[in-house]
Amino acid sequence: MKLSKYFIPALLSPLMLVGCADYDDWSTNPGEKPATIAGYEYLNNYAPLKENLNRTANPDFKVGAGVTESEFNQKASLFRLASHNFDEIVAGNAMKMASCVNDNGDMDFSGVSTFLQSAEEAGVSVYGHTLAWHSQQQVKWLNSLLKDKELDIDPDAKIEKEIYYGDFAGKDKFPYFVMGYEPTIVNGCLHSENPGSWYQYFIADGIPVPEDGNYTAIVKVKGSKEDALTLNMGWGWGSGESASGKLKVTTEWTESKVEFTGVAGKPCNLVLQPGGYDGTIDIEVVRVVRYETPAVEVLVEDYDYSYKNDAKFPWFVMGYEPTIVNGCLHSENPGSWYQYFIADHIPHPIEGDYVATVRVKASKDDMITLNMGWGWGSGESASAKLKVTTEWTEQQVRYNGIPAKDCNLVLQPGGFDGTIDIEWVKCAHAVKMNSIPLTPEEKKDTLTWAMDKWIKGMMEACDGKVKAWDVVNEAVSGGDPDEEGVYALQSMELATRGKTDAEKAEIEKNNFFWQDYLGDLDYVRTAVAKARQYGPEDIKLFVNDYNLEYEWHGNDNKKLQSLIKWIERWEADGVTKIDGIGTQTHISFQADAAKQKKQEDLIKDSFKRMAATGKLVRVSELDMGYTDANGNKVTTDKMTEAMHKQMSDFYKFIVKAYFENVPAAQRYGICQWCITDAPSSSGWRPSEPVGLWKQDYSRKHTFAGFADGLSEATGKAAQ
Repeated sequence: MKLSKYFIPALLSPLMLVGCADYDDWSTNPGEKPATIAGYEYLNNYAPLKENLNRTANPDFKVGAGVTESEFNQKASLFRLASHNFDEIVAGNAMKMASCVNDNGDMDFSGVSTFLQSAEEAGVSVYGHTLAWHSQQQVKWLNSLLKDKELDIDPDAKIEKEIYYGDFAGKDKFPYFVMGYEPTIVNGCLHSENPGSWYQYFIADGIPVPEDGNYTAIVKVKGSKEDALTLNMGWGWGSGESASGKLKVTTEWTESKVEFTGVAGKPCNLVLQPGGYDGTIDIEVVRVVRYETPAVEVLVEDYDYSYKNDAKFPWFVMGYEPTIVNGCLHSENPGSWYQYFIADHIPHPIEGDYVATVRVKASKDDMITLNMGWGWGSGESASAKLKVTTEWTEQQVRYNGIPAKDCNLVLQPGGFDGTIDIEWVKCAHAVKMNSIPLTPEEKKDTLTWAMDKWIKGMMEACDGKVKAWDVVNEAVSGGDPDEEGVYALQSMELATRGKTDAEKAEIEKNNFFWQDYLGDLDYVRTAVAKARQYGPEDIKLFVNDYNLEYEWHGNDNKKLQSLIKWIERWEADGVTKIDGIGTQTHISFQADAAKQKKQEDLIKDSFKRMAATGKLVRVSELDMGYTDANGNKVTTDKMTEAMHKQMSDFYKFIVKAYFENVPAAQRYGICQWCITDAPSSSGWRPSEPVGLWKQDYSRKHTFAGFADGLSEATGKAAQ
């Protein structure tokens, strides 16, 4: 609103294009001025910005501004300008986590206290920005909370690592090479009886010994009489290379251990030599293990393939071709020896031990050969046994010393005369460590504690003086919609998708996505709960986001629609309450008339949609640049008077659209994010004409647009 009696002369300097300088009461008679300066003279007739509002009709409406807290605390030009023109201020950074918390999680809110004291002296309230966000977090501290747990380990203790497991369930005949004497299979056990002469036989073969060392055979065995029988571990078939020990047998089932030292890192076998033992022997299970210093082995998944979406066998056909039945790979004995791929192109990022996990079911129990191969056609592979049963089970098969090459898995049922169904196949590499990762539940619990500590500390520092907050900032992404068409929340996966390794590293260094650990619902619910627990009783909590007045993928204001849907989900627990929506409104006037008209329509539509929620509506970070007809940004030094006035008209349009579409009871306020035009050194919209004042704090045409919007929309009477 214009006030002819509110006159503040302009600065004398001919080097400056000046309107009213709001931070001092200039009294020098300006005299005659060039036309460019005279064209700004009308700005002297405006009252301070906040006085252009009809307070009777809008008693709670706040004209706000973003400020640089360090400059504001100097209590000089910016301090006086903010005091004269605004009801409320927002600190650019002082109230964000990274400004208050160090790498160790120690919290220092002295900057917050100083800023609040300065605001109190200026007679303005403070709006809190922001409690929960993914940016400007204390990433180092938060990540340190999620590090692996150190194990409480006895250095003298040893742990058992199984490298081989074999049993005889499902077999109907002796499965190994016959060395004169052939045991039988009785009740799922390997059974032998003295043939009347010295005898021996295999009890295990193809044992994958990964490296030279000491190994222990554990045999579940029972005899008709007690004795200690020779058990040989051999490698290098026909070479006689072996180690020998004694297997104790009793008349009860026992797990008898035999230790072998100096075993070579080659595939091995176990040969039992009862010799002249004149009784019966039954063996149910044979295992081979080695004992290591305690460490945890973690499986890091590299491959996950499901057949549920396949219509036909997806791999190369090696003679026999399985079918797809009910989303599973299905095979039946073709009447001859057969084999087939169950996985291919498995990435192996490191050389080491790998574990294949297969969800499998068969028509009968058995142990079936599963080869892991690399170097197609070279025959390079490792072999192991896959246990199949008549129930769906997830069976793990281990392969040691596998090179860092893409691999495949080939199942060799051979003469297995039944059906086999496989639902999915996974592969992971084994990593040994003396610590163990936190579980998802532990991570969530830890970060809930961290958020509690952070919000409690901030609220105590504010001492009830900050009545409104951005409780969550920029939560919604701009894509990856769910089945309801609602955009996903921001996440590290979305933020790094399609980025180079260097770009990913930079994003991970500077961002921490709480929602990745707390979950899409509990992230916001927890922040709201903590703010209400520790904040003042009359606190108002907003969710704040950008591009809510924007066309997304051909759908008008799709991000705003998604945010509104998310608010419904967050509040669906009947406890969480979000008071308002903050729309940042970082925009540019579009010289292309069609684009400008579209933008204006989207702005009005966004206000209508936010108002329809019944929540408070706040324009939280309004600033404006200028885009020419070719879509190029126009810097301040290239702006013409006509461009400045177009921006002024657009400011008036936005302010009036807000009041026309948001009911009085829902009008929280409008915050101008940039008080002055941005210098070239600015980290935000550098060199753009984003302010209501120039850098010398003299008013611009945009000041008039904002002021006229307030006065015309609220019916401020002329004085």
